[in-house]
Amino acid sequence: MIVTFLDVVLIATYFLLLFLSIFWLLVLFSKDEQTNKNKLKNHPFFTTIVPAYNEEKSIRETILSLINLDYPQDKREIIVVNDGSTDQTKQIVEQLITEYPQDNIILINQANGGKGKAMNSGLKVARGEFFACLDADSYVHPNALPEMLPLFQDQEVGAVCPLLKIKRPKNMLQKVQWTEYIINMFYRLLNAKLHCIHVTPGPFSIYRTKTIQDLGGYDEETITEDLELAIRLQKYHYKILQTFDAIVETTPPSTWKALFKQRVRWYKGSVDNTLQYKKLIFNKNYGDFGMVRMPTIIASGVIAIVLTFALVQALAIRLYYGFIALKDINFDIITLLKNYSPTINLLNLPYFRLAIALTLIILSLFVMYKSFQLVKEKITRYGRTWLSVTTYLLVYSLFLTTVWVYIAYMFIRKKKNFWS
Repeated sequence: MIVTFLDVVLIATYFLLLFLSIFWLLVLFSKDEQTNKNKLKNHPFFTTIVPAYNEEKSIRETILSLINLDYPQDKREIIVVNDGSTDQTKQIVEQLITEYPQDNIILINQANGGKGKAMNSGLKVARGEFFACLDADSYVHPNALPEMLPLFQDQEVGAVCPLLKIKRPKNMLQKVQWTEYIINMFYRLLNAKLHCIHVTPGPFSIYRTKTIQDLGGYDEETITEDLELAIRLQKYHYKILQTFDAIVETTPPSTWKALFKQRVRWYKGSVDNTLQYKKLIFNKNYGDFGMVRMPTIIASGVIAIVLTFALVQALAIRLYYGFIALKDINFDIITLLKNYSPTINLLNLPYFRLAIALTLIILSLFVMYKSFQLVKEKITRYGRTWLSVTTYLLVYSLFLTTVWVYIAYMFIRKKKNFWS
């Protein structure tokens, strides 16, 4: 029996997959940590910072969702930081300020400097004891603050994250992302059980204002400020909690090109920040976050790249020997096809590879079932979604692999990061 490089990679991946699957299953069925969550009695002043760059299509609805929050008007403010927009973003916000004078909407205009700088501009004037960032293409459900703020009763809590969903997916690609976001919520549940959350998403994660100010505010150089800030909170031993009772919806990319750029930024930023905080990796002082979460932030990318290389190598070898075989018969393909008789030898079937494929299918279906159960969604909510689910299971992983390969190319060629 000849063992190829692909076989070695598949075997290593399979056993790693089994180990992680058993580990996360144990986490899933472990008892939840008791979190005392009383109803919100006092109403601390709350600030929402909305960084906006050319968001004329969505910013009005975003701000209206904040205006409609179930929270006293005199206890909240909305700070919109117009980060050098060249469209009608500024004019739309000014119109909203006129329409809703009682809702404490503040507009800050500045030259384009990136999201981190925009958030820091908002933090300088924020009056809230707590604050949230809300991306200008996202929308908050009215009950968000009454559900999230009580979780800060524990003084060690530095951030609370909401349940994040896709808003009204229209085309097939957006439905694929709708499925992806729901499944990601299941993974966040597992990480939350171990206090291993490594991203506080831009759509309405809530922080203690003084905590973030004491930590130096937002990093203005990173391309994934939400991930960097979460790792920094973990570095200083703050807790990050996840709730599934407060919903925030966001608008996803509608084209493969836009999605590719978004995911390159996200995953490249995750690599950059993992390297920046590499001292946390396998550091027992950070518990499960150091021993489990930090090492695996980029592990999936490394595995994807190695698997891709192994598959390409195996395909190249097959094509080479296929070419030699055709050359030996003077490329008489017609005669070859006429004399071809398919035979199946049960003893020669690649049972190990079939076992890997079956394991992946079973795990994928289980995770998908638990994910939709967790967020109380029906898989058929947006019509017959078999095509989007099939695309997610069979095509989307290949797409993400392409993203990771491109990121490897960026590192090799030392290409600069980009925002969009």
